[in-house]
Amino acid sequence: MAHRVYLDHHAATPVDPRVRAALVGLDELAWANPSSVHAEGRKSRASLERARGQVAAAIDATATDVVLTAGGTEACNLALQGVLSARGPAHVVTTDVEHPAVSAALRSLEQQGRIRVTRLSLPEGRPPDASQLQAALAEPAALCAVQWVNHETGTIAPVADYAAVCRAAGVPCFIDATQAFGKLPLSVAQLGADLVALASHKIGGGAGAGALWVRRGLDLEPVLHGGGQERGRRGGTPDVRAAVGFGAACALIGERLAHMPRLAELRDRLEAGLVGLGAVRNAAAGPRVATCSNVYWPGRRADALVAALDLEGLAISAGSACSSGTNEPSPVLLAMHASEPARAQASTRFSFGVENFESDVDFALSCCTSVVSRPEA
Repeated sequence: MAHRVYLDHHAATPVDPRVRAALVGLDELAWANPSSVHAEGRKSRASLERARGQVAAAIDATATDVVLTAGGTEACNLALQGVLSARGPAHVVTTDVEHPAVSAALRSLEQQGRIRVTRLSLPEGRPPDASQLQAALAEPAALCAVQWVNHETGTIAPVADYAAVCRAAGVPCFIDATQAFGKLPLSVAQLGADLVALASHKIGGGAGAGALWVRRGLDLEPVLHGGGQERGRRGGTPDVRAAVGFGAACALIGERLAHMPRLAELRDRLEAGLVGLGAVRNAAAGPRVATCSNVYWPGRRADALVAALDLEGLAISAGSACSSGTNEPSPVLLAMHASEPARAQASTRFSFGVENFESDVDFALSCCTSVVSRPEA
């Protein structure tokens, strides 16, 4: 098999071998409905609750406050619709660079006339400060919804400051932490938010599982109605296998965090080489996580670059995996670099994971050197 290097960890991470090991034999042990009271059901329930406890421990939370979901998108939609569904026309504050799990959900509610939305900007990747959020909340709001780490650029928002402003204003604060979890330390007690969304496939746990932490006492209407599972907050028989994989990955979160300084060095080394090839860093004004480098290639097409690099053995992306294949310009880069719309169709994202090392940077730079030397790419 030809050599390949994977630098698209913001889209999905490989499943950790220890997560795979935790799933061995699970299909025979925990196949029954965990809501059933017989012995088979109790075995499934025990596995599910063990996973819930592991998720809770990873974020310094109480297990009963964790709602297990089928992924980060469901967790985000549950937070938004769960808070807003019981309210009439309401004001929501967010940003113009949210993941589609948030931005599309809010747009749908907005088009239905159920909410009015204020979207704060991040020019050049610079997140709004707490005073800007405070000004936006001068109009009474039903919810503030912001991501901690941007999925395309890795930009870090000061979400603890946002949560403090929201708390002072009496506004529930929802943090989409799906890209932050495993890259930044996360304690819901220290964060101070009211709802926090997580996703398994961003931390080596496999797809199909996520969680929404909900501050105790906050009213949350279910989006999925059914048998009253998850203490009435999420109907439907849970996927025990996916939850166990998520829990096993959460138990390893400390190790993942310990890799971040090393990955920052790899990112910086790669970036220096890419700039040497003519690339320009996107969102340079804001702080970012160790794992992400998003660069603009003047005069190039991102889709052509991604395809050519894939043939060379390098897996990267041109933006959010949720929007890939659409050939539409990146809404994140359009918003962050409004004066240079060309960036939105000529930028690529390189994102690192714990499996990457210096040799992967060398290989990536070799591939990029080969591809950008071709005038057609």
